Amino acid sequence: MGRTVPTFTMVIQQEMESWGKFRRGLRREDQEALDDLFRAARLQLAGSAYAARPIPFESIAMCMLLAQHRMILDLQQRLKKLEATHDTDDNDHRVAV
Repeated sequence: MGRTVPTFTMVIQQEMESWGKFRRGLRREDQEALDDLFRAARLQLAGSAYAARPIPFESIAMCMLLAQHRMILDLQQRLKKLEATHDTDDNDHRVAV
């Protein structure tokens, strides 16, 4: 019989388990942050499976970085909108002299 190739879901689970001791050494809020990073990797299963990297953690780390970068871009966009709204409000309240 041939070898069974694990699904990328299984690979992520195995990777999470391999980081178990590291996770236990973290503070509670950092444990939750680490869990969030692994959840982010699960959101990109198709891309990770398609990439078929020889070292699976490379795909997992790239997914984590992608999630972080998307969050940064989203926050930058929201900040620009707030700044634009704030600038508009300031202009509306100026008194002509």
